[in-house]
Amino acid sequence: MRKPNGYGSVKKLTGNRRRPFVFLVSQEGKQRPLAYFCTQIEAEIYAADYNKKHNNKILSGHEITFAELYYRWLPFHIDKYQPAKTTLCSYKVAFQHCLSLHEMPLIKIKYHHLQRVIDDVKRKGLSYSSCKKVRSLLSLMFKYGIMMEYCNKNYAGLLNLGRNKAVRPHKPFTRQKINKLWSNLHIEGIDTILILIYTGMRVGELLNLTKDNVYLRQKYLKITKSKTLSGLRSIPIHDKIFPLIQRRINSPGKYLIADEQGNSYNYSRYRTLWNKLMKQINAKYSTHDCRHTCATLLDNAEANPNAKRRILGHSGGDITDKTYTHKNLKQLRKAINKIK
Repeated sequence: MRKPNGYGSVKKLTGNRRRPFVFLVSQEGKQRPLAYFCTQIEAEIYAADYNKKHNNKILSGHEITFAELYYRWLPFHIDKYQPAKTTLCSYKVAFQHCLSLHEMPLIKIKYHHLQRVIDDVKRKGLSYSSCKKVRSLLSLMFKYGIMMEYCNKNYAGLLNLGRNKAVRPHKPFTRQKINKLWSNLHIEGIDTILILIYTGMRVGELLNLTKDNVYLRQKYLKITKSKTLSGLRSIPIHDKIFPLIQRRINSPGKYLIADEQGNSYNYSRYRTLWNKLMKQINAKYSTHDCRHTCATLLDNAEANPNAKRRILGHSGGDITDKTYTHKNLKQLRKAINKIK
């Protein structure tokens, strides 16, 4: 599509640059760069918005595409909800799964186009969770599109994901393996597995836990970053792992879980450590199996079901539990210490 005179231009710069695309405008006979971008679509969006605001120029016949919607929606979503880095990464991956839609105008995208994306994800052998992430992205994008009047329909809620078949069912640690963990505390990182087992934390919650969120005197941890609203909670420190927490507090670094230099772990780096530890204790467990272990141990100890939900950060299924039943730290500590 030919752009009008004075509209400006988008060019790709040479070399290995983080933001290789630049939007240029002519001023006094020279081209002046206004902004730099990671992708051409982001640059084109900026150019369109700039001309609409400063020159009252709109490209005739332009139809907003799926990719343009994504790059308009993402800054809005980040500004409003401040999603975690892991969530942003999942959006990026889900967007790449929608490659067949990228150049399509929104008004031409129908239900069968979106369902084909889901079917392609399933055909590649990706998990039910991956399908859900794609559907979630589509729903968020089209809700934004309707709000901004770029489109008038959101088919995401109608998409069929198929049955959820567990790729590898989660399994709790056996008592023998838990005892083996306790007998190998001299191995760097073994304590993190025991902390996960005796708190029921998600691994992301543990890695985001700063020392400011650890209250040794009151013997509890405060989770301030979690994947769900119910995950924001206080967890009593089990008597058996209290020395492990104390040792971590006295080590270098801002975060509770850090290496000898005080550097924190992201999920990828911790998974490398986890795989190494599994080989050392001759076991095959996932990080999430620790959470299942905590739930199983609480069940075996006949802990109060509502206390169990509070510790694990599950939302209550019963309105009475949600609204009227309150468990203070003393009661939660009593429940967690039933685990042996």
